[in-house]
Amino acid sequence: MRYHDSTIDLHTHTTASDGAFTPEALVERARSKGITHLAITDHDTTLGIARAMARAKQDDLLGQIQIIPGVEISTSFKTVQIHIAGLFIDPDCEVMKRFVERQLSLRKWRAEEMGRKLEGAGFPHIYEEITEGLPEGSIVTRGNFARYIYEKGKAKSFEDAFNRYLRRGRVGYVNSQWMDIQEAVEIIHQAGGIAVLAHPRRYEITNGRLRTLITYFREAGGEAMEVAACQMKPSDRDFMATLCVQYGLLGSAGSDFHHEGSFRELGWNLSIPGKVTPVFEEPRFKGRFEVIPGMNSGRGTAI
Repeated sequence: MRYHDSTIDLHTHTTASDGAFTPEALVERARSKGITHLAITDHDTTLGIARAMARAKQDDLLGQIQIIPGVEISTSFKTVQIHIAGLFIDPDCEVMKRFVERQLSLRKWRAEEMGRKLEGAGFPHIYEEITEGLPEGSIVTRGNFARYIYEKGKAKSFEDAFNRYLRRGRVGYVNSQWMDIQEAVEIIHQAGGIAVLAHPRRYEITNGRLRTLITYFREAGGEAMEVAACQMKPSDRDFMATLCVQYGLLGSAGSDFHHEGSFRELGWNLSIPGKVTPVFEEPRFKGRFEVIPGMNSGRGTAI
């Protein structure tokens, strides 16, 4: 597979939530792909950040890869689950610690309920097997269950497992009351970060409703939106860039990497159109974004 000359990936997951790679392994994989700036944005937790940073500092890796501390917060907007990413957060601030503790409790309850439902569908002890060996405090999501079902040979792919058992209306689905977008943005800001509307093209909503979502996100204080993702069509990328300009948002780019799969890899296909200001050029954060030799941060280039 051919990879673009991307060096920056601002949306990834580790085993601290539903990623398949440990924080250490993800850093090594990123380094092997030529990534110079990697954001760790696990679902509703910051557990993997310290481990990723520690690995980046070993073996003279510091200077070759910068770890950007982040989080991906689950929210609700008109019954649709929306993800808000936070970049450049302080994972040790009290607000973020309280948030992680609260989300861990909610996520644990939800995962146990999913496990109970799936046991009735022919997956005995699925929750216990999924959580066995995970670090204490890890977040378990539908992604963990989908990967387990696929690896057990009960689905043709990860996506097939998710669609067959875990989507809304399927046997393993458990409804949750996620926080409002405004609360998520406030938490990110109190943690010193910048709020990013994650993968807007993946929500099953019309373009009109997407504009309503962006308007609400912007009014809540959101500053950026992901305009580039691995599997995004050029026409969608251009449309997202146009919306960024219209709504005064910065542009972010991330693979949303969880595990090995077709057409999704660290740093792949993450070019931000030239008409959009990249999130890392925002004045408050530009000084915290280390320039690494070989990095190309110019607008309109692959990042």
